[in-house]
Amino acid sequence: MNENECREIYREAFNDPDTSFENLLFGLCGQYCRFEMCGDKTAAILFALPCRIMCGEKSTDAFYVFAAATKREYRKMGYMSRLIESLKAEGVPLFLKPADSGLIKFYEKLGFTVFTARRTEPADCSALPEGGFKELCRNFKDTNTESYTAMYFGPDNLKPENMYFPYTME
Repeated sequence: MNENECREIYREAFNDPDTSFENLLFGLCGQYCRFEMCGDKTAAILFALPCRIMCGEKSTDAFYVFAAATKREYRKMGYMSRLIESLKAEGVPLFLKPADSGLIKFYEKLGFTVFTARRTEPADCSALPEGGFKELCRNFKDTNTESYTAMYFGPDNLKPENMYFPYTME
């Protein structure tokens, strides 16, 4: 992984002039950054941040898909789809908050379903950050809305509707 190229893609997509969050993200969670290459150039990135989803008595490892982005000149060429498919092949549930509503159809084509996530408890399920992601979350807890649209891919026996997850880091 070329971290400079990954950071460049992150900055291009998310336009955040404050690099303090970017530095924390790459410093604490750089090992969770996945990427797709085009020749010797990084074309797309995402962070597969480790979580444990707890729904009643059920508990399972999962990934929160964060900062999914494709470099402008490589968009609409399938790089992000291949990256998501490689994550799906690992067999653990995936969930994400689309950066905007225009991405919902893209993720639905990849098998994701829409659900409501909550920033407040109580909730039917909870997603608990793990590893470096847990450390990153200590500084970031969203409070701007009680609930938001999220998306899920995984087994049908785990229904995350109303999942508690305040760490979207918007």
